[in-house]
Amino acid sequence: MTKVLIIGAFDRYNYGDLLFPLVIEQQLNTYKKDFKFEFFGLIKSDLRKAGGPPTEGLQKFYEKCSDPNNPVHVIIAGGEALGVTWNSLFAALNPFFQHINKRHVKLNQLIDLNLLTKKILKGKTTLPFAFDKSDFPGVLSVTLNSLGGSGLDQKFFDKYDFLKSKLEHVDYFAVRDRVTLANLKACQVDADLCPDSAILMSEFYPVEYLQRRITAEVKSYVDANKGKYVFVQINKKTTKGHVKTIASGLDEIYTKDNVPLCLCPIGKALDHDDQIALQQLGKILKSPHTYFDAFNIWDIMYLIANSKCYIGTSLHGAITAMSYCVPHVGLKVEKLGAYLATWGTAENHRSIEFSEIYSQFQVVTSVSNKDLKHSRDVQLSEIRKGFDKMAKVLTK
Repeated sequence: MTKVLIIGAFDRYNYGDLLFPLVIEQQLNTYKKDFKFEFFGLIKSDLRKAGGPPTEGLQKFYEKCSDPNNPVHVIIAGGEALGVTWNSLFAALNPFFQHINKRHVKLNQLIDLNLLTKKILKGKTTLPFAFDKSDFPGVLSVTLNSLGGSGLDQKFFDKYDFLKSKLEHVDYFAVRDRVTLANLKACQVDADLCPDSAILMSEFYPVEYLQRRITAEVKSYVDANKGKYVFVQINKKTTKGHVKTIASGLDEIYTKDNVPLCLCPIGKALDHDDQIALQQLGKILKSPHTYFDAFNIWDIMYLIANSKCYIGTSLHGAITAMSYCVPHVGLKVEKLGAYLATWGTAENHRSIEFSEIYSQFQVVTSVSNKDLKHSRDVQLSEIRKGFDKMAKVLTK
């Protein structure tokens, strides 16, 4: 039996983070090896009702990694993990600390906020996910799975001068977009380019599978509106001060094209707060709209998969649309723009300004299903190549 510890931010309800452990486990199981998976976050959690796996906490992870008599492999699951600090991870779990972390630039001039949070959480590495097998006596390999780092720069590598060496000594390292790849190369670090593993979701969770897990309200809505509505998601932080502009673009879609609007949060974790942003948007919209609170990932997947178009700030909202071959408009977010520029169709390779919603909606809904499938199939082919390499690391 091969023990595999999968660690990431799946101890909070955030759609994209909950997808990583599910898809990684599903794809690695296709190799028919005797893998035993265990899942870890900063804290012990149980989000099975939302569709995620239960997790053990950080100290249990360290305990497993430190036992040479029961060796394990470690997979760092995905997301913007390359430049993540202890304080930014903790801020998504603790409301009080979130307020502190919002002032991290000023506070870091007085104290090392990352170091302080590391002590609070009893972390064993300077950065949460910057380690290799030499750091733990019970670890056989460390894999970095399709990570993002669109905001990485030389200053970060200068501040954490050990990071380059750690990245060079992991056993497999893939990043999910060309911006991250270029940022790493500028700092003399090499990595594979591989799509986000969540692109595989439609392979393991086809619409027929989702139908057995969705709520009655979502099923009823889709039965009446399949392929006719726009799925809308925005987060609070990115869209602050722009909600009126977003509402105007969505109203234009409804009035000019007679397309119903479906509002649904994807990220409810602290520092995402989609539900707050969407409730504000709903008060400004002139058009009629339907709001779903989406207490599980299956409702979100099913609503996007059956929509006419996805519009939002969420990278994994867009990746869900890609996986089910649904047109998608990415609103202005750096990591989303980086991903679309790498894997999007020729007509849709950027995240747009908020004022471009209607015009880009027209562009993406004119993209042929053949082109959407080609974009999806290229990603599926490339991610499988990445998993082939991961499986070799785990079985050698």
